Amino acid sequence: MFYLRPPLYGRFPIGAVTLSAPQAPVTIGNATLEATGKPAWLLDDVAFTVFYPCAPAPSSRRGLDWLLRPVSASLRGFSLFSNFPAWLLWPVIRLFGSLLKIPAYVNAPLLHPGDSRKQWPLVVFSHGLCGASTYYSQICSEIASSGRIVIAIQHRDGTSPACTVRPGRSDERTIFYYRTADVVFPQEEPSPHTLPIRADQLVFRRNEVYRIYHAFCAFVRGNAVLDTIDGASPDIASWAPPSSPPLVNTDNITLMGHSFGGCTVLSILSNPPPKGFSPIPIKKVLLYDPWLDPLPTPGPSPISSMSEATATDVEKPPVEQREEMLVINSQIFSLWTEHFTRLSSVVDAWEPQGRRLLTLVGCKHAQFSDFPVLPVVRTKAAVTIANRIAELTLGYLDGELEATLDKVPTRAMQVETVKVMRKRRDGRLTRRLVGDLGDVVVH
Repeated sequence: MFYLRPPLYGRFPIGAVTLSAPQAPVTIGNATLEATGKPAWLLDDVAFTVFYPCAPAPSSRRGLDWLLRPVSASLRGFSLFSNFPAWLLWPVIRLFGSLLKIPAYVNAPLLHPGDSRKQWPLVVFSHGLCGASTYYSQICSEIASSGRIVIAIQHRDGTSPACTVRPGRSDERTIFYYRTADVVFPQEEPSPHTLPIRADQLVFRRNEVYRIYHAFCAFVRGNAVLDTIDGASPDIASWAPPSSPPLVNTDNITLMGHSFGGCTVLSILSNPPPKGFSPIPIKKVLLYDPWLDPLPTPGPSPISSMSEATATDVEKPPVEQREEMLVINSQIFSLWTEHFTRLSSVVDAWEPQGRRLLTLVGCKHAQFSDFPVLPVVRTKAAVTIANRIAELTLGYLDGELEATLDKVPTRAMQVETVKVMRKRRDGRLTRRLVGDLGDVVVH
């Protein structure tokens, strides 16, 4: 049995449960699957893993499966994403699939915040390409251990290696990672987008986020029962105690995302809610390496909301609601010149005072996920970066980002050009940031 690292900074034991909620079927876009001719994006169920402070009982089981089940489906999905043959990946997938666990108590009761007036803050996390609701468990566990509820979304839009909708039921189906050749758009209605698959996936994801938020709100208020994917029904009494106000603050939330998940968050911020849904009350936004290419240009930018006007108050000017924002970039995303220039202008639209765009020296794109800190492949450098990401994340969520930046090594952005001697025999030059591993560049 292998366990991922337990939370380093928090003080609460962590519980985890994967929930799902059936939805009235909605088809997004007009694309179909090459293999079946069925709609590529049918939304009839949503799923998410919740990480939360828990009160484990003596019978509580510790160890949530990290790899999505069934293992055979995940194997095929990783093969599709990586273009490696399944037989080559089988030993690794089998090892992690059967033995790798997240150190959380599965379906343990929610810990009461202790004061009848207190509520746990709510964070919603969107994964990137080849991600899943459990593949960012390190940062989600750190946030939950600090005293927050984290909803890690399992997007079913063809960006995860594999996910099963309604497992164990007669209408069960598995959605694998979508490659370009897997999706067909009608020739008579060509997509106006340069990345048509990603554009439709963004619409699908926005719909998922709103549906998950509203389903979870109903759940913690005692107005709905959600299904579980990984065990017995959740302890309703701990989540929605009778004759008690909600234990989770659903009126002031934080949205987070990595890569295409960051793109998803920006798409939500710059678009109105889907028809029939009220806006999500977003207070803070935290993005890791947000990928901007699928988003229309210019933008994205905040949605302007008009103040309520009456017959005697017609001159009241527009009020633009802006969420607090922090972006943490890897080194490679900040060295991507054209993309970084656009990102800087996007951040300025929300945070014109600056100091809300950071870069971690030596950080790689995948290091915001669990992959670099998995047992066996974990390195000291990967742990250093993971710890720095957690420090900055918790500092921002606690409203103490500036104090956190005072405690960590910071520097201005400086780029140097060097020869790469390993793996490249041509002596080709490459660019990198000046500084020590984990230094924080404040833009």
